[in-house]
Amino acid sequence: MSNSALINHIINHPLVRAAFKLDVNHIHGTAHWRRVEQLGQYLAKRNGADITVLSLFAYLHDARRETDHHDRDHGKRSAMLVEELYNAGDLELSEEQYEQLRFACAEHNSRSAQSDDITVQTCWDSDRLDLWRIGVIPNPEYLYTAEAKLPATIEYASRLVNQ
Repeated sequence: MSNSALINHIINHPLVRAAFKLDVNHIHGTAHWRRVEQLGQYLAKRNGADITVLSLFAYLHDARRETDHHDRDHGKRSAMLVEELYNAGDLELSEEQYEQLRFACAEHNSRSAQSDDITVQTCWDSDRLDLWRIGVIPNPEYLYTAEAKLPATIEYASRLVNQ
């Protein structure tokens, strides 16, 4: 299955549809997911991170949010959704890709998140670079990859929000 076909399959999957309780047009909805995917692809071209994992992360990391406000456990709930989809055979991923995606979702909103994996780090950076959507300039101190910390990358992220 191609990457775009996999994403369409996941977005329209009954487990994903049932899991997302928010309005898809709000700050954690589809526009955010698309930008996170674009940012992930932008970074992956520069650092070699796994595009499939990044794309799936973009569309699943907030899938079990219950509020647009503080929702401390939404990452862990999204990781459980990843597990359900994988166990149902709906994610064509290697074991390594599955672990990267599950961990990236589970920890993406943790202040103490740590990983040496470039794909996991790129997932987290692609989400944080989209803070522009809520009027917050991404702080390089809270980004993981050298590419994400570049002023040109932060500027690129700001332009995505304004398109």
